[in-house]
Amino acid sequence: MSKIQHAGARKLLQIIEGVGAHSGKLTYRVAAKMMGIRDYKKYSRPVAHMCNLLDAAACLTGVPLLALVAVRANNGEINPKSWSGHSVAARKSIIDRSLGHKFSHSDFKAIGRALGDLKGLGDRRAWAHVRDKYGDLLYGHLIGGCSDPLYGALDDFGADDPARVHYSGWAYLRNQQVRSAVLVRASGKCEYCGEEGFPKTGGGRYLETHHVIALANEGEDRLSNVIALCPNDHRRAHFSKEWKSIEQQMQDKLAALNGVPEHGTPSGAE
Repeated sequence: MSKIQHAGARKLLQIIEGVGAHSGKLTYRVAAKMMGIRDYKKYSRPVAHMCNLLDAAACLTGVPLLALVAVRANNGEINPKSWSGHSVAARKSIIDRSLGHKFSHSDFKAIGRALGDLKGLGDRRAWAHVRDKYGDLLYGHLIGGCSDPLYGALDDFGADDPARVHYSGWAYLRNQQVRSAVLVRASGKCEYCGEEGFPKTGGGRYLETHHVIALANEGEDRLSNVIALCPNDHRRAHFSKEWKSIEQQMQDKLAALNGVPEHGTPSGAE
């Protein structure tokens, strides 16, 4: 089945580039007909799976999701089931990025190369691979950054059970107040290596925030689980082969920052 999906996805990619990503002319049914499928009226669902595979490849390259907006439901609208779930804001952010992007020939080539990286994987397993690769960074990757109002959607200062949105898996909403408090605590220095972040154009030092125990692994969205990191250490925490030992070291550093001795009771606590 994955071979059929990949062959169809590559053919569909060529069709989208020829017709235009924002032409509005392609529906699942029209795409099936252009692909030479004789009984094209019954092939909307398989084409939808090919679209999903193309968008997994697009996500791997950092390109906005292509098939999401290029191939529409048979009524001409963006498929209402795509990226539906708990947050309208999340879906809108993802779609708006795709609608606002001018897809270039190099984008199409990059997606084609990424399909090769996903060889042997059907659309669902391809997205599972993407989620494993980006982890907590996936939503920010989908919208091209993390400066999105979605991250400030929670009002309480921390949460034991963070809100989440459905996208073919789950992406968790971060509490902006926690992020801001962590950056204040760090005072411009990476809380792992101690080096200062690089100077930002608007003043201050650039750092990123990281959930030491991932939200997907039931980590809390609280100061006790969020550390400020330089970009290099943030990527090491996600992608280094030594991530497990780095995770433990970060837990120890956070415990020290929050005044938690080895037995786990905050200093001064009764």
